[in-house]
Amino acid sequence: MHPQALTLSAVIILTASLTGCLDEKPPEPTAENCSPGTYEKHLAALSNDSSRDEFTVACKGYLKAQKMTEWKFKKSPEDAY
Repeated sequence: MHPQALTLSAVIILTASLTGCLDEKPPEPTAENCSPGTYEKHLAALSNDSSRDEFTVACKGYLKAQKMTEWKFKKSPEDAY
């Protein structure tokens, strides 16, 4: 093989391996992370669109699940019998 081909192969392999290391993980959806002020702060800190989208979808799902599980006890009306 040519020395240039080996160098190019090494650069490609190194770039591919570092790409996985540089991927950012969005924060976990929690009550604190998805609250209005903190949500905007975390969203602004994410650098790529896919991470922002993932965080947005995760927070929307978390908030929807929280809303579905919230309930308030309502007493039944008095019986007339």
